[in-house]
Amino acid sequence: MRKILPFLLLATVAACALPQTRWEKDGADEVLTANDLGYCRAAARNEAFSAYPYGFGSPFYGFPRSLAWEENRSMAESRLSQFCMRAKGYQRVTVSPPEAAAPAK
Repeated sequence: MRKILPFLLLATVAACALPQTRWEKDGADEVLTANDLGYCRAAARNEAFSAYPYGFGSPFYGFPRSLAWEENRSMAESRLSQFCMRAKGYQRVTVSPPEAAAPAK
């Protein structure tokens, strides 16, 4: 456990350091963006499942799949979802953190 703790701490700190992003499109409010993102994610999930149909083994053939198979499906789903949002006219933008107010003198 002691060997894993430093790596877990490093991964947690690294995850917090990543910039936050969101999808934006001229004329689109938060509700429309959320609906489009939900549609794109569902379509991407269906398409990725068609390309990588079984997780850890096919029930028909009985041979196991590796964890890489799940990673491939996840990466395909992510790429397809991003493609769908860009096709709808959205762009991925980085959200800048709010400026801290200067202390009063």
